[in-house]
Amino acid sequence: MLADLRFYIVYLSLLSGICGLVYRHKLPDYKSRLILVSIWFSALIEIVGRYFTACTGLLNFCVFNLYILLIFSLYIYLLKSLLKNMAYKYLAVFLLVVFVVYFTINSIFINPMLYVLTNSYVIGVISIAILSFLYLLEVFSSDLILNYTKSIFFWFILGILIFHIPFLPFMLSLDWFLIDYNPVIYELIIFFLNLLMNCCFAAGFIWSERKYNY
Repeated sequence: MLADLRFYIVYLSLLSGICGLVYRHKLPDYKSRLILVSIWFSALIEIVGRYFTACTGLLNFCVFNLYILLIFSLYIYLLKSLLKNMAYKYLAVFLLVVFVVYFTINSIFINPMLYVLTNSYVIGVISIAILSFLYLLEVFSSDLILNYTKSIFFWFILGILIFHIPFLPFMLSLDWFLIDYNPVIYELIIFFLNLLMNCCFAAGFIWSERKYNY
């Protein structure tokens, strides 16, 4: 069972994705629907990543490196769309450009077919952490503070932070050989963080209200 624990992440994404489809009427515009797109895209990547090696004989690092580029670009774009302050929006554009340029340079000097682009992942996590903090600062400084749990965006941001912030130091520790790689522990951590993240997504779809999802 533990050997296949990583693949069960697909079912977590599918469950939260199906929940999003059931409550799709609560998603009024492109911003809220991007959340649903990101969840289904994550499920697709997990499936492709699992069978990529079996079908091609190649390591699947390139699949997850592409995922890093696309999903963090989507996260940054979504957060930019949610921010009200123009200075914060410009910062989001700057961070998106830095992330894409750095990813491109990183891909040139490190073969994305053979290694995970850890440095690019770090830049992506730092970017969404900064923008998430600014978004929550705006929310808690406005009238929305009384109804923040009724917004799908709050639950989505909470979910991605719950996954990426704890996983970042663990990933760096493996990359810098500060801890030994243990596949069982790795699978458990990945599964548990995905469980928490997708529970946040599902809670957002269920508890949010359409009028707060613009």
